[in-house]
Amino acid sequence: MGSRSGWIATARTALLFALPLMLAALLGAQALDADYLVLREKARRETERVADAFSGAAVNEVTELAAFANLNIEKALRDPNPDPTLWRVIYTYDLGLLVLKRRGDRVLFPPEDPLAMPKMWEEKLRALSAVADLLRDGDFVNGWFPNIAGEYYFECRRKGLGAEREENCLALSSTQIFPTLFGVLDEFAAVTPGWAFRLRDPFDRIVWSKGKGETFESFTQGGALHGWVVELSGAPNARRGALGRLALATPLALVWLLLVFQARRAQNAQAEESAARMTLLTQLSHDLRTPLANLKLYAELIRRKGDSPELSRYCAVLTDEIDRLDALAGATLSQGAAPVQYKMEVADPGELAREIVARYQSLLAASGCACAVTSAVQGERRFATSAFERILINLIDNARKYAPGRIEVAVGESGGLLHLSVRDHGGGSPKAPKSHGVGLSIVRELARANGGGFALSQAHPGSCAQATLKMELA
Repeated sequence: MGSRSGWIATARTALLFALPLMLAALLGAQALDADYLVLREKARRETERVADAFSGAAVNEVTELAAFANLNIEKALRDPNPDPTLWRVIYTYDLGLLVLKRRGDRVLFPPEDPLAMPKMWEEKLRALSAVADLLRDGDFVNGWFPNIAGEYYFECRRKGLGAEREENCLALSSTQIFPTLFGVLDEFAAVTPGWAFRLRDPFDRIVWSKGKGETFESFTQGGALHGWVVELSGAPNARRGALGRLALATPLALVWLLLVFQARRAQNAQAEESAARMTLLTQLSHDLRTPLANLKLYAELIRRKGDSPELSRYCAVLTDEIDRLDALAGATLSQGAAPVQYKMEVADPGELAREIVARYQSLLAASGCACAVTSAVQGERRFATSAFERILINLIDNARKYAPGRIEVAVGESGGLLHLSVRDHGGGSPKAPKSHGVGLSIVRELARANGGGFALSQAHPGSCAQATLKMELA
């Protein structure tokens, strides 16, 4: 009897200890399952963010190479004797640039002369002609077509009807695109450690890869890389907790879970710091791209102009751009991942906006943009001039890239805030620039860090971006 009562007492004591442990194990299992879902969602968002940044860098590079080729073609066509000039441009591309211009049913270029046209062009020009035949008034189409020597990126536009219709097409060989494109992608991969990348062309060939991975996620591209696929590997794997092991765990398992929780917190903090640094480097690269494009344009103008009264002005612009790049890189890198809060300086915001627009006038004109500035601010104010400059350059560049046409810049003030708005008339929508979000994220962070805010809204036509900065009377 005593033995039996002792066994019952022991069982009761063991049960009293077991019940809390089982409850803690069940709660722990649920927490781990919930944590697994959170980690899986976080990994998905991180992968999409890296893919968007990677795609933006690649699409921007191909678009800019095509825009520069278009600029060379238009310059050649303005020559009194355009055909020889255009052939010279084409041969500078080692015949890797194809041009097709038609008016009505006439082919203006290349001339219908078998001796004047390289034989290797015939098949490619037939492909461009087939694309141009499908266009309607106002249409624009771009894409890729294969060739024995590699891929070609093409762009075709049509305007007008009947005998007055015009079709303008160009195609760039992969030999002209890939070296520059792959250099940009190598730089991106270098500042994105822990990830593996692969780039597939529309014909399912891997044309570039960096790093090693096991499981890759695919992202279909649009824009200048329509039909291409970006593949990424490197997102942290989410793991599900084991309910059976937790149910049999001892009190040491609770201590272990506590240690895991603390280690997870430290790991997340480290991952967030690494992501902030990567974002900083991506933003710096984005900020440097626009002035570099301007430098290339002015360098080309200087080379072509030679000695002229305008030479000193171009050189002064180049010097200012180089100084701005140096100061921008130094300020950004010294700030680290923290929001950039610039010191207050005295300036006339309207005049500053006009100077910035004048500096990029040639680049805007080359992209088919006309930019006008109006200011309701009279006299000088104290505000973060460097932040103001970066914000305006990013907003103008967004309008130039995604909605070229007429751009209106307006400067105003109210309630101790300096207002800056940039409106495009190119038919873009707020969703378009958001999909390439590096430029607008820079604007948003700069505005908030300097006492203001940022908003993007639909306009008719186009879209309107509005940023504010803290301001004081001079």
